[in-house]
This record gives sequence, structure tokens and C-alpha cells, in this order.
Amino acid sequence: MALRLPSLQALHVFESAAQHLSLTRAALELNVTPVAVSRMVARLEDALGFRLFARTKAGLALTDEGAKLQAAVASGFGLVSDTISELKSRREENETVTLSVSSGFAAQWLLPRHPRFQAAFPSVNLRLQVMASRLYGPLDGADLGIRLHKPGSAEDALCFCPEVIIAVCSPGYLADHGSLDAPHPTDDSAHDHTLIHLEPTTHSWTDYFAVTAIGNRASAKHVSYSDPGLALQAAMLGHGVMLGWLLAVAAPLNAGTVVPASRPIVETGCNYVLECRTREPSRATREVAQWLVDEMRAELQKAEPMLASAERVRTRAPV
Repeated sequence: MALRLPSLQALHVFESAAQHLSLTRAALELNVTPVAVSRMVARLEDALGFRLFARTKAGLALTDEGAKLQAAVASGFGLVSDTISELKSRREENETVTLSVSSGFAAQWLLPRHPRFQAAFPSVNLRLQVMASRLYGPLDGADLGIRLHKPGSAEDALCFCPEVIIAVCSPGYLADHGSLDAPHPTDDSAHDHTLIHLEPTTHSWTDYFAVTAIGNRASAKHVSYSDPGLALQAAMLGHGVMLGWLLAVAAPLNAGTVVPASRPIVETGCNYVLECRTREPSRATREVAQWLVDEMRAELQKAEPMLASAERVRTRAPV
């Protein structure tokens, strides 16, 4: 028959009392009363059939049996603690962090940074959940996700990027067609614009023309996309002008593959925030989140001089 061992709680209390040779200090460490420690030790001694402590004038002292048991218990608890730490470390070293983002952001901002991400996190596997629709709703199993938050979210520690809407096009398109807010020329044939629409969206071309007071060109052509990544790619190829969110177009603006197509930019007061799925994310998830935030802040600082001359129009987009 297998030997029935004392409870782990009793051994834990005994080990603390043996280490301190004081019921009072053991009670403080365990956040219980000295009476509770004394009772637990007494029950353990009764169950074992021998004394673990000798009560002397100087205080507690371990008996020979108590000293042997204390060495065994301390070794066992130490081994368990070391094993748990090793398992946790091994798990984090091979951890997969899942990130929920838009297709435009993934293609234009994140993928070009993948070599830098691998250099910063050589043992973390990054998995993307790409959303073609707007960045709302739950993370659906992702560890991290960029989501649009209401005004006031700028104070969030993981505030990623303000919602700023910029009409953008390729440099070649701008040279051929002029800016959206340029005076309407007499000869429209060379200056008619193609407006790239994204559906669904939080801010349409109708909204943009209304808040910026730019004349809505009746002669403009229209093309629609349901995927923001494809819409941005079309603008980069010179197919027309699109309303780009700073979240996705900051990198192309800095790279010069797109340029502002008009002076007004729209600020809604909302912000994109990097959300965590749990309140206590893993260390790898926390470190990846902070790396992403730091990288985006650097991107926005680089883009700021280009946007300094813009005419900032403030409105409020629904969330």
C-alpha cells in the first residue's frame, strides 16, 4: 500500500515555521495567525507520530526528525518551484502571439517590419488575424488587437494612433490630376478625379466633402472596394484618390508611395487602441504590445512634419 503523505498545506506551514524557528514570523509570512500555525504543526506531529519541534527557553528548535523532514520538504518545494519556472520560461520562449489588425495596416505597416520584429523577438511566433471590415468588436481569440475607441482614449497606455483621415494618391496621379482642393480648371478633361470608395467605412467621401467644404466634383469617376488593403494598393498604383486612415497610410506617406491629395485632414477625436484579450497577458504579449506602440509612435513622429502644413478639420465619427 502506498504511503499516505501529509497535506501540502501542512508541509508548507511546517517548512515556514522550520525556516524561521518562529510561529509568529511564519504566521506573518503565511498571512494567518500564530494560533493557526501552532495548530497545523500540532496536527502534523500527531499524524506523523513524532515531534518536529522542541520547545526550549530560547524558543523553537528542530528535533532530529524535524531537521530531516525540513531538508526534504525544502528540497521538494524548491524542485517544484524550479520546474514550474522552467516550464513557464519554455512556454514563453516558444509562444505564439496572435494580433488582430486591418489588411491595410498589415500590408503597409506591419509586414515591412517583420524582420525587425523577428530580431526583437526571435522566440515569439507572430500570427495575424486580418480584418477586411472596420476595427470594431471582440478580439475573437487574438491576444492583441487594434480597435477604434471613443474620444478620451488618448490617455490609454496602449493608445496606438489617432483616427485621422487623409485624402491620398500616388505622386504621379497628383502630378497628372492636381489636388482635390485646387480651383476647378476651365478644361476638366485632364483634371477629373477618380474617387476610391471603401465600403463599409466610418467616413465616406460625402462626409469628407461636407466637413472640409471642398466642392464635390460631379464629374468624378468612382470605384469601390470592400478591402482597405486593396483600396490602398489601388491608390498607390495611381488609380485614384482614396480616403486613408493615418493608421494605415503613415508608412506609405513616409515612404513617398502616396502623398496628400488635398490640404484638409479630418480629426475625429477617436483613437485606435491596442487591446489585450486578458487582464493578465503573458510577458511576451506585453512586450510585443509595447514594441508595437513604440514603433507606431516613431512612425507618427516621422510623419508629423509632412502633416504640419495641413488644414486640420475636427469632426466626430460614430463609434
